[in-house]
Amino acid sequence: MNSFVNVVKAMQDAQNIIISGHVTPDGDSIGSTLALAQGLNKLGKNVTVTSPDPIPEIYQFLPGVKDLRVGLPLGNFDTFVVLDCSVPWRLGDELQELLNNEDVKVVCIDHHPFEQVFGNVNYIDIKAAATGEIIYDLLIEMNIELDLDIAINLYTAIATDTGSFRYENTTAGTHRRVGELLNYGVPVAKISNLLYDEKPLEVFKVLQRALPTLGLSACGKVAWICVDWNTKQLTGAKDEHTDDLISYPRRIKGVDVALMFREQSPGLVKVSMRSNYRVDVNKLAGQFNGGGHKRASGCLIKGDFNSVQKQVVTAAIDAVRRGN
Repeated sequence: MNSFVNVVKAMQDAQNIIISGHVTPDGDSIGSTLALAQGLNKLGKNVTVTSPDPIPEIYQFLPGVKDLRVGLPLGNFDTFVVLDCSVPWRLGDELQELLNNEDVKVVCIDHHPFEQVFGNVNYIDIKAAATGEIIYDLLIEMNIELDLDIAINLYTAIATDTGSFRYENTTAGTHRRVGELLNYGVPVAKISNLLYDEKPLEVFKVLQRALPTLGLSACGKVAWICVDWNTKQLTGAKDEHTDDLISYPRRIKGVDVALMFREQSPGLVKVSMRSNYRVDVNKLAGQFNGGGHKRASGCLIKGDFNSVQKQVVTAAIDAVRRGN
C-alpha cells in the first residue's frame, strides 16, 4: 500500500531507526538521509545514518555527514528507512540483510518507479522531483521544526536531482519548497560553487582521456562516452570523478539519448542513461535489469566492455527509432 499517512505513523512509532540511501550515493540520497535523521533526532528518536558506499568528496560539506557510517553498523533496530532506492540490490549486500529481519519494519520512501515494492510501509511519489521533496513534506507533516542544517541538506537533495532546477521534473511545488528552505539562510552561491564549480584534479585527468572516446550514432540521435578500467587506474579516478562526463554527449545538438559506460571492475560495466526529448530511458534500462526515471536511468551489466557498449548503443538506437 502506498500511504503517506502510514509512513508518518511508522516514523512516530519507531524508536531505534537506521536510515540509508543507495549505492554510489548522490546528493538526493545523502541529503535526504541526513535531513530525515536530523528531524527525527528532534523527536528524541535514536537514529543511525548509513550508506552502502562511502560518501563522495563533493558532499563532504553537508551538515551531519561526519556521522554517516558505511555498511551495516552494529545495533538493535526496530525500523529500517530506505530512501531513494527502488530495488533491493541498490542497498548493497550488507544492508540487504536487514530486509530479511522479521523484527525490523522496512519503510521505503522514494520518487523512482517501483516494479515491486519491498517495504512493509511504502510511499512512492513519482511526481516528486526528488526524494528530498518528500522528506520536506514528511518533516512538515510531523510538525518538526526545520533549521539551517536540515535546510542545507534538503536544498542539496532537491537541487542536485533537478540539475540545479534545469530538468523537466522541476515543478512549481519544487520552487515553493526551495523558497521556504531559503528562508533558513541556505548559502545558495556557496553550495552551487561546491557542487558545480570546484573540481578535484582527477576530474580533469579522466576527462582528458574520456573525450577521445566520444561517439555518435549515424542517425545523430545517440551519443556516448566511455571510461574503461585502465583509465580509472591510470588517473586514480573514482566514480564520483566521472559523474559529470555524461553531460558531454548529452549536449551534442540533435542527441536524444546520451550514454556513459564506466567499467567498475574488469567484466562489470555501469551504464548511465539520459534522455533529452522523447525516449523513456527507464524502459531502456529495464531491458538490462536497471531502472530510474524517464529522463535519467542506469544499469549494471556483466560482460566485456566493448560488447556491452555495442549492445546498449544498439538498443538505444532502436528506442530512438521507435520513439519511446
